[in-house]
Amino acid sequence: MYDVIVYTSSLKDQRPSRKLDVLLAFADGARSQGATVLVERSHVWHPSKLAVILGWPSPEQKGTNIRFRATVVENQRRFKQHVMAIDAGCFKFHDPDSKYLRYSINGVFYDRSEYANTDSGPERWNLISQELNLGMHPWRENKGNHILMLLQRDGGWSMKGMHPVEWAQQKIQQVKALTNMPIILRPHPGKVADVRGLCDQQVSVSDSIRTPLQHDLKRARAALVFNSSSGVASILNGVPLFVDDISSVCWNVANHDLNQLLTPSCVDRSQWIYNLAAAHWSDDEARSGAIYQKF
Repeated sequence: MYDVIVYTSSLKDQRPSRKLDVLLAFADGARSQGATVLVERSHVWHPSKLAVILGWPSPEQKGTNIRFRATVVENQRRFKQHVMAIDAGCFKFHDPDSKYLRYSINGVFYDRSEYANTDSGPERWNLISQELNLGMHPWRENKGNHILMLLQRDGGWSMKGMHPVEWAQQKIQQVKALTNMPIILRPHPGKVADVRGLCDQQVSVSDSIRTPLQHDLKRARAALVFNSSSGVASILNGVPLFVDDISSVCWNVANHDLNQLLTPSCVDRSQWIYNLAAAHWSDDEARSGAIYQKF
């Protein structure tokens, strides 16, 4: 049995790309630590102590590579072995080149996967914040002139089967029952949902392709999200966040009762950001074997 199998076949396209480089960098790093490593380019599963895939299977997506990811996860679980998922970083709103990605074992949901980041110190956050010129602003308590809704793309694993437009419809009605403040919908820029039918005198849509997330957060009183890394931008910008899904990386520093929309809790974020930063790694660290060694 191999120690590590890196499945480049978890990609939709295996031609040279950053995604391919990410997987190959981890393979090189594991070899440097003495692991036996196979790079599998076909849709064939083999037993291994650790299977490495990019992304995570979603039941809403039907691509060949997505179905193969599900096969890898299912078989690794069946044989009581492990899966490493490499996923987009939570700082991508300030990291356009995705220098830092998230690495986790046996899942991607933050509440039930292993990120090897419990009780982390400030070192990783100090490094990442300096390299990305990223800071954490004081909480913006009782300030702002609109409510921002952060929509997600349809079909991704983080929505847990819920459609983003249906989620937005529910939230709009709940917010309207609490305040007449303007509501701005921000669709996912990678896969823009058609939410024009939700617009009225109180509800408008941001051009998320041309408008930076930080711009929409600048004057927000609060932000709402189901479970998306865009919530991290809200927290770091000091905008109180309301999160629906307990699996969100923001759950521990977010609000959960929308009845507190105008009087949100603003908790200490220090340990939260230390832990979140410790879940992020660069390609150079993957290639050096630091990630393999850590896990």
